[in-house]
Formats: sequence, C-alpha cells, structure tokens
Amino acid sequence: MEQLGRPNPKRLSDFIQRHHDAVLEKWKQRVQALSPARRLSDTMLTDHIPSVLAYIAEATGSEGADASIDRKLRGMPGLHALNRLAHGYDLSDVVMEYAALRAVILELWERDGGGDGGRELIRLNAAIDEAIAGAVSHYQEARVRLLQALDTISTAALGSSDLGTFLKALIRATREAAAAVDVAIVLLGDGLEVHATAGLDDGPLLGPPLDATREFARAVLALRGPTSLDAALPALPVTAREIRSRGLRAVYGVPLLHEGHAIGVAILGSRNAKEFSEEDMLMLRTMTSRATGIIVQAQLVAKERASRHQADDARALLATVVEQMPAGLIIGERQTGRVLLTNRQATEIFRQSFEGIQSIEGYTGRGFHPRSGKPYETWEWPLARTVTTGEVVNDEEIDILRGDGTWGRILVRSSPVRDPDGRVSAGVVTFFDITERTRAEQGQRFLAAASAALSDSLDLQGTLDRLGRLTVPELADWCVIQTLPELEAARRVTVTHADPETVKRARALFREMDPPPALTALMEQVLCCERPELVRDLSHPLLASLGGHAAFGRLVRALGITSAMVVPMVARGRTFGCITLATAESGRIYDEADLAVAHDLAQRAALAADNARLYEAAQRAIELRDNVLATVSHDLRNPLSAIITAAAVVTKRAAARGEKGDAKAIQAIQRSAHRMDRLLHDLLDFASLRAGRLALRRQPQDPREISREAVETFEPQAQEKGIHLGVASTEDVPLVVCDRDRVLQVLSNLLSNAVKVTGAQGSVTVRCEHREEHVVFSVADTGPGIPEDELPYLFERFWRGQRNGYKGTGLGLAIARELVVAHGGTIQVESCVGVGTTFRFTIPIGSAEG
Repeated sequence: MEQLGRPNPKRLSDFIQRHHDAVLEKWKQRVQALSPARRLSDTMLTDHIPSVLAYIAEATGSEGADASIDRKLRGMPGLHALNRLAHGYDLSDVVMEYAALRAVILELWERDGGGDGGRELIRLNAAIDEAIAGAVSHYQEARVRLLQALDTISTAALGSSDLGTFLKALIRATREAAAAVDVAIVLLGDGLEVHATAGLDDGPLLGPPLDATREFARAVLALRGPTSLDAALPALPVTAREIRSRGLRAVYGVPLLHEGHAIGVAILGSRNAKEFSEEDMLMLRTMTSRATGIIVQAQLVAKERASRHQADDARALLATVVEQMPAGLIIGERQTGRVLLTNRQATEIFRQSFEGIQSIEGYTGRGFHPRSGKPYETWEWPLARTVTTGEVVNDEEIDILRGDGTWGRILVRSSPVRDPDGRVSAGVVTFFDITERTRAEQGQRFLAAASAALSDSLDLQGTLDRLGRLTVPELADWCVIQTLPELEAARRVTVTHADPETVKRARALFREMDPPPALTALMEQVLCCERPELVRDLSHPLLASLGGHAAFGRLVRALGITSAMVVPMVARGRTFGCITLATAESGRIYDEADLAVAHDLAQRAALAADNARLYEAAQRAIELRDNVLATVSHDLRNPLSAIITAAAVVTKRAAARGEKGDAKAIQAIQRSAHRMDRLLHDLLDFASLRAGRLALRRQPQDPREISREAVETFEPQAQEKGIHLGVASTEDVPLVVCDRDRVLQVLSNLLSNAVKVTGAQGSVTVRCEHREEHVVFSVADTGPGIPEDELPYLFERFWRGQRNGYKGTGLGLAIARELVVAHGGTIQVESCVGVGTTFRFTIPIGSAEG
C-alpha cells in the first residue's frame, strides 16, 4: 500500500517519452497558427523540438538538480531560440511555442488520466519555465550579437563603394559574432566559376589557401547545404590537407542562397576548436541568410554602377568622337527634323550654330543647287528626305550661304536611324566642307578651258576678246585688259561685262580720261614688280582714294564694285600689260586662291599674246620672203628662157655639123636650166597659193584617166630604172569636179619622188578609189621608206629629208598639200623603213566651186 500510494516521479517523464510523436503532432498543429511558422516546412518547424521535449522529460523525471540532465540536452532551448531567431521569430513567438508545448503535454496527460500527480506537474512547469528562461537568455544574447553584426553589415552595405568593400565588412562582422579565427566569402558565377572572393590570403590573419578554399566552396554548393570539412573529406582529401596545413582544425561552409539559386559560400575556420558549436554554426547561418540579400543587392548595384560607368564612358567617347570628327554632324528628330545633336564642325562649316533649332526649316534655307543656283526646298534637304521617307543620301553636293555671308560647298551624306521594328526614329547627316577643293577643281577646269580657248587663235585682238569672255562671269563681273604701247602702236584697252550698255560707258570712260593717279600707281607697281595685287574689299586704300576722283568715284559707286584683282601679263621675260578683274553684282569677295587662279590665267594669256605677236611677226617675214621670191622668180624667167633657147639652138647646130665634142656640156646646161625652170614654176605656184591668187579651173573629170595620164608621163623613167609602174582602180569611181592640170601636178610630184627613190625591180602603183563623198588617190612605192621622226615635217616648205637618199627643192610636197587643200581635200602619208611609202589624197566628188 505504501508502495502504491507513493508518488512516481518517472510517471510523467515516461508519459512524455511514450507519447513523443503525439505531443509533436499536436504541438505542430498549435504553433502553425503563429505567423513565422507558416513559412517553415515541417522539418524546419520541428528542428530542435524533439531534443527540447527530451530535455523536458528528463527534467520532469529528475529528483535532483540539473546535474543529472545531459549537458547537450540542457543547451537545446538555447539552440532552439537561436534557430527561431534565424527564421525571423520574435521572442514572444518563442515563448508561445513553449506555452503550446506545455498545454499539449497537460492536455494529453489529463486525457490519459494522469492528472493527480501534483509533484510531476510542478516539475513539468519548472522544466518548461527553465527551458523558457534558457531560450530567452540565448535569444536575447544572440539577438544582440546578431543585431550588432547586421548593423555592421547594413552600415557596410550603405557605405561601401563596391562589392569587395562590403564583403570585407561582412567578414569582420562574422568574425566578431562567431568564435571563428578565419572567415572567407567566395562568390561564384555561372558554371561555379569564382566571381569574387574576400578573406582569402589577406589581412593580418592569413586565411586558408585560395585554390583549396575555392574547391571546398564548390563542394558545399554541390551538397546544397551547410557542410563541415569533415563531412566533405571523402570527396576532397587533397583539399582538406591543404586547408589543415594552415593550422585550421575546424572548417564550416554555408551556401548563400537567393531565391533558390546559390550565389556563393561563407566559410568559417578555427585554429582552436576541433569543431564549431551549434551556436556558432547557427549564428553563421543566420548572418549569411540575412546578408545574402544584401550581397545580391550589392552585386546588382555593382553591375548597375558598372553599366552606368560603361554608359557614361560610351557617351563621353561618343561626345568626343562627334566633337572631334572631321565632318559636320546633325542628328534630327523623325518627322520634325528638330536638332537632337550637332557638333563644332557643323558650326564652323556653316558659320552658325544649329543648337536649339526646332524644325527642318531652321537650317534648310541656306542650301542651293550647284548647277542651277536654285534654292533648296525644305523637302529637298537630305536630312528632311531621310527623316520623312528613310532615304539614304550619298555624296550630294550643295552650295551654302554661310552665316557670315560667304559662300561654300558641302558634300552631304544622310542616313536614317531605325528602331528594332525598322521604323525611322531619327536621321543622321554628315557633311564635309569641300569649298576649297571645289574652287581648286573649278580653277583647274577654268584654266584648262582658257588654255584651249586661247590656243584656238593667233590673232592678238581675238585672243584678248576671248580672254575677256572667259573671265566674265566665271571669274569676274568686270574684266579690263590693258596692253603696253610697246606691244602695239598704241595702248589697247579691252573691257568685258555681261551688260553691253555698261561696257559702252566703261569704254567711253577709258577713252575720255586718264585713270586716277592711285590706279595708275597701282598698275605701274604691278607691271614693274610683276607681282599681282589683291583689292579684297572697299577698305583697301586704292578704292578709298578713288573718292577724290569724281568720274571714277561715280563709276565705282554706280557699278557697285566690291572686290578686284590686278595681275600682270608676263611671258618669256616680256611684259605685255595687265588684267584687272572686279566683282560687283555677284557680291563675290576675292581671296588669295582667286588671285592664284587669276595670276595663272594672266601667264597663259601672256603666252597666247606672245604667240600671237610672234605669229604675226613670222607671217610678215614669210610674206616678205614670198614676195621677194616671187619677184626674183618672175625676173629670172626671161633670162632662163633665153638660156634654154640658146642651148637648144647650139644643140641643133652641132647636130647639123656632126660635132659631138660639146654635147655633154650642152646637155648639162639644158638639164640645169630645166631644173631651174621647174623651181621657178614651183616658187610662183606657191606664192600664188599663199596669196590666194591661184585660180582653179574646175570641170568634171575622170579620175582613172588622170591617173593613167600621170603614169604614162613617168613610164620612160621607170623602164630605164627597171621599175614596175602601174595603175589600179575600181569600176565604181565617179567623176570629180577638179582642175585636171593641178591634180596631175600633185600626182606628178608624188610619182617623181617615188620613181627617184625606188630601186631596180621595185614597183610604184597609182590607185584611185571611191570612198563616201570623196575619190581617194594613192601613190605607193617599195622604196627605202621614210623614218618616223621625219613624217611630221614632210609637207613643210623647204624641208628635205636627210636619210632617204633624195634631195629635192623642198617645195613639191608643200605645193601638193596646198593644191589638195584648195580642192577641199586632205593629204597624208604612211611609211615603214625598208618596206616603202604610200601617199594618199582626197578630192571631193561635188567640189564645183572655184
């Protein structure tokens, strides 16, 4: 009886142990109503509760003090509190969990009929109260440490300029909060490649080897949970040895998880403890859990900062490129053309700023078509076409009126900027200033045209007139050319302007009065120094001085002269005069480039004038020579006729008497006399041709008969030399209207030369053919041929070849050419040394004038 009535201290403890699962199940149902518990899985919710329940069972069944309770169990309430702290529980939530545990045990105990044990209930309440006290104490201490660490982390997150600085601050906070000697943070990127590290081999406390720590971090991530070095040892024996060679006994790693993705690993290392306590490991897990979000945010901030820096660098580079690019640039908004971006070159080219312009009209009014001078319409401007239609414009030249009133030319390229959908969002136009290049090209073209025009005539006045027409309006509005008296009998002034009435006024002024002293001094300076003078604008002292000369002053004001150039005409060491170029209604202002073109033009004009002068002098000399030759030839014909007649009489008398002793001498006299007679005829013919006094008696003639007659004349000579002489002609050769004797003369000259230079067994052939509107006569021989360098001179007067073995008067081919030209035909020669020579000349079929 006594045994039955004595209280059984083990009864409640045994009850708790027997109903362990029921207590846990009912407790879970109760605490799941707590807000933090809803975020936890069943395993995480009951993490330390079985050990706490074991502690309560032992404490309830113990008669003595806590010494009989397992030390590990006594620490369970504190670990449970730390666990709940890590999961965001408030202290009241932790206390409520213990209250729920007490209520569940009591309910089950009451239902089981064990409610009489007062002493067990006292011990139960004492055990739970003690657990609550331990939990509260650990919670408070850990919370303070955690809050301090988190405060350090938060402060570091706010004050850190980069991710590395924050990681180092996190390591310091973790060292202070946990009993760790070394802490390392390893952040991994895609493919588990190391992205960033902190706490490895740096600072006063050297961490574990870098490579070994990285391998351990990868192992922790592979296991997807907190891992000690001992747990990872089977897979990392080499790594473990390297880490422990640094004196670390305990190593613990926790994965940093963010939204289910591992971003890195936090590692604790201790040189003293063989292993970390549950409290230290829990503290590390708690801190890393709280710090992971900050790390991710810091990474995002770092990426955003890097992206911003890259964008800033890109913008700075773009701004530098835009500002320093050699072309002007304008970026215009779609449709409106509002200027979004421009650069310094655009301002310098246009001499005005484009910033702030709100529409295309703001910058298109200064463009003109180079050829027509017609202003560009707004829609014609390249940027306008680009932003409205998407057109790509390449290398379009536009004349522009700059902001300072000067003219220029630009080379424009324009293209659209399209969005990802292909729609035009803006337009980019770039343009180069090609003013100088264009002016240089125009100057070269102008000078080339001037050279061609000046070389067309050898007449001095015609040359000066042509020069004036070339310069107006291409280079000037006014052109005044003054020649020195030494060039002609008197000073000549040539005035050119687009308006004939204005020209009359200016010419009258030059005739009626001498130029003002200032203008005379300027021209004398230009002529004496042979240096051009530029009168850029009205501020030049020359134009200012004209105000004192009433007539010239009125003329300058009436004509509106704005700029002028005076350039000397000098060639071959001789000064011919000067050219004055002036602008008026065009508004053009001359510069050094214009002066260079004008100077070059004046030099070419001087050469043309000198050529005309030399040509006129040569023509006068030739005319004088021809007149002398004609006079001498005419005067010699009578004595020569007497010599020929006398030689014939002597020959007849000697033959009648049968005397032969002087026959050779008489024959030599006759041959020389006939040769002189032929030369005199040639000289007279040539003089008549040059003077235009040779009349052609033209009648319809058969070219084939003319050819046969010419050949018959030379057959005796050909037979004597053993030369084959023949005629070849086609059946369709028509009649030609010509002077038969003169055409025979041309053929005779050509045949005479051919027979003389052709050797024995050679051939000479005369052909006539119908070719379009002409009949072509040709004389071909198989003689020695004519060297190529002599061909250009064959038809010149008194020229005789040096290497073909034939010495003539040098007039035969010149006369032949003049006779052919007089008929309206042409003559030419083809020759090959060692093969032979062919002369061809044409006579027009319908040439009936004469």
